[in-house]
Amino acid sequence: METPTDNNTRFKQIIRFYSLKFHFITVPLTLIIAIVHLRFAIKYIDECPIQPMINIYMIVHAAVHLSIMLITFLGVINIRCIYPRFQHPNQTVPRVILISILAVTLTLMLFSFGWLIAGSVWVFGAKANGVQGSDSTDTTTYCQTELYRSAFVLLIVNYVVHIIIFSVLIFKRICQKQENKE
Repeated sequence: METPTDNNTRFKQIIRFYSLKFHFITVPLTLIIAIVHLRFAIKYIDECPIQPMINIYMIVHAAVHLSIMLITFLGVINIRCIYPRFQHPNQTVPRVILISILAVTLTLMLFSFGWLIAGSVWVFGAKANGVQGSDSTDTTTYCQTELYRSAFVLLIVNYVVHIIIFSVLIFKRICQKQENKE
């Protein structure tokens, strides 16, 4: 059974997360990646008959990441502007807002990871089926070159980012456990 102290500790961890300055780096970077996704997906809509889901993958992926950034921004605003005004222990509004923001963010991140896997199937599946960008009359293998390359590169970038985030989280967790032992 969790005690109020455990809940306060977890809540303080959430506050610490949304107080980090790394959000001021990740939000613009994610925004740039999302804009690139949208640019190519919309510019070359219906120009990938070998796998029409590539455009949809890129548009949905960008929309989800823009949503995550908006919600993260709301979390930062909540911590920096709203929460300090409600420091009285009986005020639950900032806590409810923050926990809701965290729940929505985690849900979107899980969806994003699943969508990344689906995008991998579509992009790598097109590669396996002999995708080409030179003969637009051959609809069985054609995908506009810039669209396919951007989808391929952005897919790899997303995997690299996920690996880095996962590695940092594990490294942080290991370091915290070693500090607690000492």
